[in-house]
Amino acid sequence: MYGPFVELKFFLRVIELGSVRAVARESGVEPSSVSRRMTGLEGRLGTKLLERAHAKTRPTEAGRRFYDRIRVLLAQIDAVEAEIGGETETPRGLLRVNTTIDFGQIHASGWLLEFKRLHPPVDVELTLSARNIDLVAEGVDVAIRIGRQPDSALMSRSLAGVPRVLVAAPSYLKQRGLPVRPSDLSDHEHIFFLPETKYQPLRLTGPDGNTHDVHRRGGVTINAIMPVVEAVRQGFGIHLGPRWAFQQALQAGDVVEVLPDYTSPAMPMMAVWAPAVYVPARIRAFIDFAAQKVRSIPGLETRR
Repeated sequence: MYGPFVELKFFLRVIELGSVRAVARESGVEPSSVSRRMTGLEGRLGTKLLERAHAKTRPTEAGRRFYDRIRVLLAQIDAVEAEIGGETETPRGLLRVNTTIDFGQIHASGWLLEFKRLHPPVDVELTLSARNIDLVAEGVDVAIRIGRQPDSALMSRSLAGVPRVLVAAPSYLKQRGLPVRPSDLSDHEHIFFLPETKYQPLRLTGPDGNTHDVHRRGGVTINAIMPVVEAVRQGFGIHLGPRWAFQQALQAGDVVEVLPDYTSPAMPMMAVWAPAVYVPARIRAFIDFAAQKVRSIPGLETRR
C-alpha cells in the first residue's frame, strides 16, 4: 500500500491521524511496527520529530517543519508515479485549501464539504487567514485569493471578478449628509479593512472617465468583512467593499450605495497553487469545482 518511502509516509499519517495506533489500524500492521519506523527515522535524522503523550502523538517543532516539506515532496512523487503508471486519475489524498476568513466561512467551507461528498477518497482541510500565507511553507495545496497578487512563482487561474461598491447606512447619511462628488468623501468617516489603506487615497473613476483620488480619515478598522458590513449597518461610516458581501444588506435597504456613478476597479479572485511537474488530480478537480461554484454567488462577475 505504501511502496517506497514507507517511513516518511508513516510519519505523515501519524501527524495527520494523531496517533501511532490509528496509522497501524489504517495500514493493517502492528503499532510496534509503526513505532519502530518512527524511531528509525528520528535516529537517521538525529532529531526528535514526535512527542508521545499517552495515546496522542504530536509533532515537535522540527517535526512540523519536516512534515510541511516532506508532504509536498511525497505528494509530487505519488502524482508522478500515478501519471507514469497510467492509473485512472481519481482524486484522492489530503487536500489543503486556504482562503480569507469571511469568504471561507460563508462559501468555501460548504464547497469543501460538497467536494468531499463527491470524492470520498479525498480528505479535506480548510484554513482561514486575513492575509496571504506562504503556500509551500504551510503545506497548502491551493488558495483562493481576492485582490491583486504580487509577482510570484505561483500558478494561478482566474475564477471571477469582485466588483466593489461604496456603501453607507441611511442613518449615517441622514446625520452627515449625502456626498454628491468624490471630494465630499474627505469630510466623512470611513471604515477600513486593513490599517494601511487608511493612508492610501481612494481612487474613483467618474462617468466621464476622469479619475479622482480622495484622502480619507476614519475611526474603525476591522480585518474581517462581515463585521465591516455590520459596522456600516450601524452607521459608523462609509466603506468601499466587495459587492458580494453587501448584497443582502443592499437588498434589505440596510445600506445604500454612495456615488453610484463613480466606480473603483473590480478585484480579481484567483485560485493559486505551487508550480509542480505534475499537479495531483485532487487539486485540479477542486480548482475546476471552485470555478463552477463561484458562478452561483451574487455580486461576482463570472463568465457563463
